[in-house]
Amino acid sequence: MKTAVGFLSKLLVTVTVAVAVMLVSSINMPAAYAKVKLDMFDLEAHRGGRDVRPENTLISFAYALELGVTTLEMDMQMTKDGHIVISHNPKMSWILARGPNGQYVSRDNPPDIRLMTLAEIKQYDVGVMNPNGGDYYESHGRTQLAVPGTRIPTLEEVFELVNAYGNKTVLFNIETKSYADPADPGYINNPDPAVFVKKVYDIIKRYHMEDRVMLQSFDWRTLKEMQKLDPNITLVALTCEQPSWGRDGLYRQVGEIGSSPWMGGLDIDDFNGDYVKAAKAIGADVISPYFKELSLELVEEAHELGMKVVPWTVNREQDMNMLIDMGVDGIITDKPHVLRSLLIKRGIKVAEPTKAPPGMIYSTGTSVVSGVSKQLAKGGDAAH
Repeated sequence: MKTAVGFLSKLLVTVTVAVAVMLVSSINMPAAYAKVKLDMFDLEAHRGGRDVRPENTLISFAYALELGVTTLEMDMQMTKDGHIVISHNPKMSWILARGPNGQYVSRDNPPDIRLMTLAEIKQYDVGVMNPNGGDYYESHGRTQLAVPGTRIPTLEEVFELVNAYGNKTVLFNIETKSYADPADPGYINNPDPAVFVKKVYDIIKRYHMEDRVMLQSFDWRTLKEMQKLDPNITLVALTCEQPSWGRDGLYRQVGEIGSSPWMGGLDIDDFNGDYVKAAKAIGADVISPYFKELSLELVEEAHELGMKVVPWTVNREQDMNMLIDMGVDGIITDKPHVLRSLLIKRGIKVAEPTKAPPGMIYSTGTSVVSGVSKQLAKGGDAAH
């Protein structure tokens, strides 16, 4: 893992809020309905591209903008004082976060972001992955450029970054990290879904991003809450059913008594295990499954129901090719540079790169650190 020493020394200066504009680029592909104008293959940079830059940061999102992607994909948590911050984990990760003392946080008892204020969270550095992070480092850290001084951003800061770049077409696939199952460790301290979604929606409205945001979640309760607030927001139903991953890989809970707490009151057994039909019933515009659970038949079924299909998290070219051949509408990947090159080779239109404005402190260019990422078993390279 290479390091950009001393790269960050100050916060992004105040920028002018630009008016959001619908994406109008197009390629020849099957038409399927979604409220966001998704008319080209949806190249989504997972957490900004975690195999190349510190994940879920302004550094990674700036990288993705300069590379040229359709969508910035990210995760959201709600802080103690009601701010929406970008973080996959509800607690500071011992692999990613160093405290004010310069040490990585405790593995056994890390601080819970949802019990912290924004000011407290901003004291943590998430720009250098812990080289003792085991499989996570081996699968994502070896090719990631380290940027000391990187902070966890707010959703507002992400929107402001994009506006500072002058990009009026990139989309946002933002995930409510809400934990519906009492058996999930994240369930304790989980915010009320309605309160969480209302906070997110207020920010979306303030920045006029209604036509550019897709709200995604494994907790389909949050999709229902957004639908109540604004039925025009594009909804993405995340799902997977991987028993080998443990309880945190079981979102549909097929065959169990009653409905899965993740599915917003629906019971997958009422749909004979068909997650596409269940997603349609919850009101989703896009179905986003773990890619190994897809088939040509499910893609065709989703399209017949007027839904887009955007699987996660796909990092190998052979899998990307297979899914494109199936007819998926997009792919979420940790390696957006790999997917972008592949799409170009196949003659599929991609988003234009966005040039960094003068003095942009979050720009690290688009070069890629050489190295080999470890392929993990049981979806470990894709799921965590």
